[in-house]
Amino acid sequence: MKIGIVTSEAVPFAKSGGLADVAGTLFNVYHTKENEIYLFMPMYKTIKNIPSDLKTEGAIAIKIGSQEIEGQILSKEIEKGKTLVLIKQDHYFGRDSLYGTKQGDYPDNAERFGYFALAVLKAIDIMGINIDILHLNDWQTGLIPLFIKDKRLNIKTLFTIHNLGYQGNFPPGILDLLHIDRKYFRPEKIEFYNNVSFLKSGIVYSDFISTVSPTYAKEIRTKEYGVGMDGILNARKNCLIGVLNGIDYSMWNPETDKLIYKNYSTNTVKDKEENKVKLGEEFSFDVNGKPLYGLVGRLAGQKGIDILVDALNSFLNEDIRVIILGTGEKALEDALIDLQKQYPDKLKALIKFDEVTAHKIYAASDFFMMPSQYEPCGLGQLISLRYGTLPIVRETGGLKDTVDDYNEYTRCGNGISFSEYCSDDFLEAMQRAKKIYSDGKLYKQLQQNAMQCDFSWKRSADIYMKLFKRMLQS
Repeated sequence: MKIGIVTSEAVPFAKSGGLADVAGTLFNVYHTKENEIYLFMPMYKTIKNIPSDLKTEGAIAIKIGSQEIEGQILSKEIEKGKTLVLIKQDHYFGRDSLYGTKQGDYPDNAERFGYFALAVLKAIDIMGINIDILHLNDWQTGLIPLFIKDKRLNIKTLFTIHNLGYQGNFPPGILDLLHIDRKYFRPEKIEFYNNVSFLKSGIVYSDFISTVSPTYAKEIRTKEYGVGMDGILNARKNCLIGVLNGIDYSMWNPETDKLIYKNYSTNTVKDKEENKVKLGEEFSFDVNGKPLYGLVGRLAGQKGIDILVDALNSFLNEDIRVIILGTGEKALEDALIDLQKQYPDKLKALIKFDEVTAHKIYAASDFFMMPSQYEPCGLGQLISLRYGTLPIVRETGGLKDTVDDYNEYTRCGNGISFSEYCSDDFLEAMQRAKKIYSDGKLYKQLQQNAMQCDFSWKRSADIYMKLFKRMLQS
């Protein structure tokens, strides 16, 4: 099977969020002796880890408005049957950031990623690749299924929605710039409240649609979570599936992780405590004998940081410790800094992102906080489970699919969860966690439960492969 992964970012080449982790990992796990894999993405100015001996496959000229915009197709077969394909166009992609600046998105993002969509199809033609399946990711690739249907190309498409909140909605003038027939600008097609929606194009014209967890696939068909797309998603519900994301266990493994203070496994989980002690020493606060609550991530309302701040206003009066690493909305950053000033011995708010510190927090913490308002899948809880750090999560999206709330009667579970999005319920969940921590034997049992969970990418890739075979037979 010849599979093309099309994405605006992928590790280890370019990353702004979890999409890059997913796309980059699938590039690896799809690659087997039965499959020939291609990864298509823009060649950004900031791209990393690209081979020095890229091959020029050919020049392209794509008509944008009245202009012919020239570019190049570059490629490198990284391993036999595993090829990186880059779209080089410096006006669109030779910028300091992937999507925009602190002032906002680039105003020509519709043009940039419309060009990218057309260039990917040109690259497939120029390189003579008989692609069976294109696995498309998020709104930046959403026009590709429309172009395939319009040109009547024999390529099957799977469109994955990583976060329905990011839709790629643009004024209708983009239709003329990209030479899209106005017949497609209708409510049942790509029109969305008088805008052109790249995401809706992917939903309407793909052969199949997936999201990143089974629960999220159900949630986005409701008014509460559908962000205006629930109607079209319900219309296509028979072609919609939720496939849970995984994590790369070669990167996230406390037995081999070179970034943490001391390695440990399910058999030597007592060594996890040394990570906690060393983290306390590094950041100058006393963690000995006290439950440590960690958080690594984007400081945004979607992530529940507003209810976290409210809950911590009360919870920090107790004998606990909290460490938070991340950046995001300034008001939430400032609120955490203010809390740190009030409780300097109990809270460390690290307003930055640092990969090494992130690994240390996962390994050192007793609990990991994810009180998300909504969470399509979530990676933090999967990593924390692997590190024997019990997640405290709201029951939404992938968090609900991966964290089993501790039941005091059966004494089963791998974490703590709560249902209502409010600070009181989150505070109660953190207090439940503290009670579990005080029972050393129980806490160790839940740690074992957590570390024995399997959320590897192989499991997820197997589901995708079965879906691809089914698509090709239809």
